Amino acid sequence: MVTNKIKSLLKANFFKGFAIYLGSSVINKAIPFLLLPILTKYLTPEEYGILALYQVMISFVMPFIGMGMQNNITRNFFSQSKEFIAKIVFNILVVLTITTVVVTTILSIYLILGGNHFSIPVRWIYALPIMAFMGLINDCNLTILRNSKKPLIYGAFEISKTIIDLSLTILLIVVYSFSWEGRAIGMLVSTVIIGGLSIFRMWENGYLLIKVDKSQINEIFRISLPLIPHALGGVIMAVGDRIIIDQMVGTAEMGIYTVGYQFGMIMTLITTAFNQTWGPWMYELLAQNNEASKNKIIKATYMVCFGFIVLAILITIVSYFLLPVMTTKEYHGAFVHVIWIALGYAFFGMYTLVFPYGVHVGKTSYLGIVTFSAAFINIGANFVLIKLNGPVGAAQATLISYMFMFVTVWWYSNKLYPMPWFKFLSR
Repeated sequence: MVTNKIKSLLKANFFKGFAIYLGSSVINKAIPFLLLPILTKYLTPEEYGILALYQVMISFVMPFIGMGMQNNITRNFFSQSKEFIAKIVFNILVVLTITTVVVTTILSIYLILGGNHFSIPVRWIYALPIMAFMGLINDCNLTILRNSKKPLIYGAFEISKTIIDLSLTILLIVVYSFSWEGRAIGMLVSTVIIGGLSIFRMWENGYLLIKVDKSQINEIFRISLPLIPHALGGVIMAVGDRIIIDQMVGTAEMGIYTVGYQFGMIMTLITTAFNQTWGPWMYELLAQNNEASKNKIIKATYMVCFGFIVLAILITIVSYFLLPVMTTKEYHGAFVHVIWIALGYAFFGMYTLVFPYGVHVGKTSYLGIVTFSAAFINIGANFVLIKLNGPVGAAQATLISYMFMFVTVWWYSNKLYPMPWFKFLSR
């Protein structure tokens, strides 16, 4: 029975290119993990904590500039012409330019008025919009490649960015003793270079048509603006714990917590790679709008959810043996956080399986409400659980908030786009 289901998915080309997506995702998103032996050797927990805070800032700025605009490409890719998609890409760049200028202006005012930048040099605050701008351009290119089923080129872009980032980081920290700024330079330079190459590739392949279309711009804002609170809520859940630990316990403890977090986030290497294949496959089946396609999605969803839970447990077991090998003794206490973070991101992976229903029907405003609610739960749980259990309480709060987000989005998505979640079981 299970074998037949797997064969059916294979015939539907579901797993086509998955190995490449997985490989490139592992290589690209494993950078923080791969750098752990170097960063924990050459940076003190305090310096590692400052780096973690800067990465928090990057994550915080991204939703305001990017607004998840690449979703406008995917939702139209299988139902519109190539010319239409090429116009969308250009008009996304128009909107992206507007949001970048707005955010840069707000940051400038904030700094002029003496806003706190957590001991991070002002020059790195101004680098945030640049990274967000070029990062979204790369995301648009990767979205087109993924939907066009070109995993080899997709992997080439991902791995090239990783090579540049990793090489610069190691060179600047190990050879030139740049401290945490060496890591920041690696992220900035690699993002700018790959963003530039992404623009060139989209232009060369006819996916960038210079034509301002007010109706498309309005549609981009309509779909993407509601995703700001959604993405921001996700950022709060992903990085707010480190800010709270920094304030309640200290920067050094926050650095140790971040190491444990990196091990737990190994879970996202698989879930992200899987989602690169899942998204286009799911949207294509949803466009068919028939009972057979819906049943295929439902059965695959159940199988994948179970797999995510098993994977989180395996990651925790492996981390028990791997963490002492990859880090110095002062970071070994980070293991206690791994199981909670891994399970939390397993539920986040499940959430990504049900997230597309709202995007498919063009209704995304509820996502902001759900994610912000989860963020408030996360903040409250952080304060309570950190006080009760110490820094591990932050990891426990992560699991609670992602569980809430998955269950709520699953329930509401089914109201927007009913699916036979339980009907097929009785057949």
